[in-house]
Amino acid sequence: MTTEKRNDEIDLIELFQKMGNGIKNLFNSFFNLLYSILLFFIRKSIIIFAIIVLGIIYGFFQYKTSPRYYSSSIEAYSNAISSIDMINYINNIHELFKENNNVGLASKLELDTLLLAKIKDVKAFKVIDFNDDGVTDLIDYNDKYLTSDTIVSETRFVVKVEVFDPQIFPLIQESIFNYINQNSYINRLNSIRKDQLQELILKLNTEVASLDSLKKVEYFTTERLNPQAGQLLVMNEKETQLYHDQIISLYKQKQALERTLELKTDPITIIQDFSALSTIENKLMTYLKFYGIAGLILGIFISIILENFKGILKIIRESKIKK
Repeated sequence: MTTEKRNDEIDLIELFQKMGNGIKNLFNSFFNLLYSILLFFIRKSIIIFAIIVLGIIYGFFQYKTSPRYYSSSIEAYSNAISSIDMINYINNIHELFKENNNVGLASKLELDTLLLAKIKDVKAFKVIDFNDDGVTDLIDYNDKYLTSDTIVSETRFVVKVEVFDPQIFPLIQESIFNYINQNSYINRLNSIRKDQLQELILKLNTEVASLDSLKKVEYFTTERLNPQAGQLLVMNEKETQLYHDQIISLYKQKQALERTLELKTDPITIIQDFSALSTIENKLMTYLKFYGIAGLILGIFISIILENFKGILKIIRESKIKK
């Protein structure tokens, strides 16, 4: 029994020793790999650095030879149709810009070719409302969310415009607005919406007047039926409060509808127009970063080829001999 116990202890010790050696070898291999990579970069540092510098120089050249373009956005409510339908309608312009269809753009935006040349792109995006509180939490610039997602706002949307001349932002905003107003279907839906709002307001006025009259009638009826002459019988407090609450609730609904009718008269309502502080999209640092990183990747690739040049030639020769 004692011998078996000792054998078990020896087996466990050997197991832990093997595990320890395995972990040690793993760390040694990892550090050896890092050391080899470090040596590789040291040996090829001149080549890699030279190609990075060339990439940065080329990026600076691209920056100097390409025109600056600016971006700004408007956020709006879509009053007549859903935000998704409005986004799709506006993005018809985006497709025309992709196709360089100046004839179609001139017809849609009612701008001449000189002004169109100053516009790079127009595109509409979904607004994401995570909490369903009517506040914009995120703008889906990358089209990450599906149109069927419940967090996509049904009324809000954003239009981003990229231009070569920031002075024409107000003109583009007016052109987009006119483009939407050109659509007879959208205008018809908007007219129906406003008519329905007016009808609801009239109905609420009637309901408020009816409740107020009912309250007065019940008050005087109760007073007349009081058996004790000269003594005023006060209406039931709960009934009075009920009438009061109903009237106030209807007034609030009416005020909300009137506010909507006043502020959301057109097919879209601008919440935030194009900012005067537009953003430069193609900044110098953008070019330097992109071409600098491209130079780093290219430098590493060329260095690997040079490091294994003899082996690559040998493989090519052997493949030719086999053929």
